[in-house]
Amino acid sequence: MVSLLKNYNHLKNEYENYQKLAEETIQKQSMKITELDKKLDMLSLIVEISEYINKSLGNSEIAAMINDIMIGILGVTYSSVYLVENRKLRLKASNLSNTKHHQIVEVFNCKNVANLNTSLLNSVSSISTDSNVKIHSSITMPIYMKGDILGLIIVEHNIYNYLSQDHVRLLTALTNQIAICLENNRLYNQIKQNSQKDCLTGLFNRKYFFSIIQKKIANNEKDFAIVMLDIDNFKKCNDTYGHLYGDVVIRRISQIVKSNIRKEDIVARYGGEELIIYMYDVKNVIDVYNRMEQVREVIERTVIQYKDVNDGVTVSVGIALKEKEEDLEQIIRKADKNLYTAKHLGKNKVVY
Repeated sequence: MVSLLKNYNHLKNEYENYQKLAEETIQKQSMKITELDKKLDMLSLIVEISEYINKSLGNSEIAAMINDIMIGILGVTYSSVYLVENRKLRLKASNLSNTKHHQIVEVFNCKNVANLNTSLLNSVSSISTDSNVKIHSSITMPIYMKGDILGLIIVEHNIYNYLSQDHVRLLTALTNQIAICLENNRLYNQIKQNSQKDCLTGLFNRKYFFSIIQKKIANNEKDFAIVMLDIDNFKKCNDTYGHLYGDVVIRRISQIVKSNIRKEDIVARYGGEELIIYMYDVKNVIDVYNRMEQVREVIERTVIQYKDVNDGVTVSVGIALKEKEEDLEQIIRKADKNLYTAKHLGKNKVVY
């Protein structure tokens, strides 16, 4: 009887130990599953955010989108997004009116540090320089892409110890994807810009110019002028000094024209040494004539230098104002005809 009781107690103890071990194993597995679920949720969230940002490639408000995402995902009180421009951090989006306490930005911009590091700060006293804003918790997170700094995100909360290493890990994963999105956005804008610009002059190319003007006409922009400008004796210029000097001439003339017309006017390289200008909201052809006469005079006075060559060129200009039922082709034809007249009259003239 004693032996049976002993065996029973032994088996009971073993069962209880196995049961305890099983419960511990189940608990550990449950914790692992919970952790994996969290990681899966995080990955799903990151993928969704990445897809959302990439859908807006070319959007100039991409920094504001990132800022909104930081506030929404992390539940922070404040968020600020800086992007690198000309090797300096520039504030692109923030819901703070005063970011002077972001001293790391000034330190970086003054070249006092070459690299930025992630930092988590929790402070009993407010770190804000604005007495009306209380900040007790913050994360500074640089955005890197292949070792190059693209920007900086600073998230902040008015509750002490709100932000933790868990937030750092989440923000690290997010900024890795944001870096890819920012680089994609940069490449997209570069490709878009290259498709719109003439590679020699930096002006719009002919195709893009016409796409803009056609949209403006479709939007009932009626009062405008078309100006055709051509460099006089350009073949002789090329033959005398070479095509490299000719390229310098075209670039310089393009710069002069662009800097001497209004911002709302649009200039493009029409072809060869010829430029075309769309002048918006003009009702008086004399106003256009006076503007282009000033441009012609500036060009006439300009000495164009290249290596040991110091010479100048002149331009002939034809103007056409839109009249009633004329379409764009007719207006351009009229401007081109006036340009031909300017050439015929001895060049270096503006004709309307």
